[in-house]
This record gives sequence, C-alpha cells and structure tokens, in this order.
Amino acid sequence: MSVDKAAGINHGLIGKILTNQNLAKTEESKKTSSSVFNEGKALNGGDMVEISSEAKELHKMLSGLKSEIKHMPDTREDKIKMAKARIAEGVYDSNDVIKDVAKSIKDSGLV
Repeated sequence: MSVDKAAGINHGLIGKILTNQNLAKTEESKKTSSSVFNEGKALNGGDMVEISSEAKELHKMLSGLKSEIKHMPDTREDKIKMAKARIAEGVYDSNDVIKDVAKSIKDSGLV
C-alpha cells in the first residue's frame, strides 16, 4: 500500500492502474486546453478574451515608463553636490539647525 497525493491511497496493482489513468487524463486535458485557442479565436465553443486598444496603449505607455526608470541613476548627483557644498560651508553647524534636528528626532518617536 502507498499514498499518492494525486490518486490517494493505492492498494498494489489497482492503485497503479488508477494512477496511470489519472496521468493519462492529465496529459489529455493539456492537449485539449492548448487546442482551444488559435491566434485569439475561440475554437470548440470556448471563451475568447480580447484586449481593448486602450489597454494595449496603457501597456505600451507603462513599458516605456519602466524602461525610463531603469535608465535613471540611483542618486541625483546635483543634489549630492549641493548638500556636500552646504556641509563644507558650515550651514548645518549653526545652533538653530542643531536644535531643529534634535527636536525633529525627539518628535519622531525613534528615540
């Protein structure tokens, strides 16, 4: 006796026969389902899915935006240069800035 997830409990030869029948049915259903559609046309009375021109246009736009995002740099060099220059000038060393940063940290609840 053996336990098969697809066929359940198999008792010797009968279980093997049932398992082989289930496998044959699975292969047959794969062949049938692949022949139901042919280039967007429904065959054998099956359902048909049609994508609207608006959806196709949105997909094209989304693909373009994804491509643009992939080519964008991870950092904005101009902002980094400006921040480094402000640090070098000592803009962030004033007592007012230090107090504002300390207050923001305190109010954030992280400390």
